This record gives sequence, C-alpha cells and structure tokens, in this order.
Amino acid sequence: MLLLDGAKALYTEVLSLVERRLRPGALIVADNADFCPEYLERVRSTAAGYMSTPFAEDVELSMRIG
Repeated sequence: MLLLDGAKALYTEVLSLVERRLRPGALIVADNADFCPEYLERVRSTAAGYMSTPFAEDVELSMRIG
C-alpha cells in the first residue's frame, strides 16, 4: 500500500518514482487528490494500469491493475 499525503503537486511525480515497484493489486490512497488533476487523470485511466474511485470526502482510492 502507498499513502500519498504531502505536497499535492508532487503526487504524479511520486507515483512515477514508485510505479515500477507496485504489483497488481497494490492500493494507493491519496489525500486531497482533487488538488492534483494530473494525478487523478492518470489513476483513473485503465489504459495507464489503474482502477480508481473517490473515497470519503477528499480521498482517492486506487488499485494497480497492470
């Protein structure tokens, strides 16, 4: 599991740094992800290898699928 809670503008960059280590089924929880539209676009794209949904008020729950 990967928890993202920090500088929202860096979420996409942080994901890029760890992505190759994420196995299928790995969960990513991102707090306040709505402040980083590029991150949301990426994890909501099945073509990018993710399945994602908003969870709670301002949390995004994503799973690596490929």
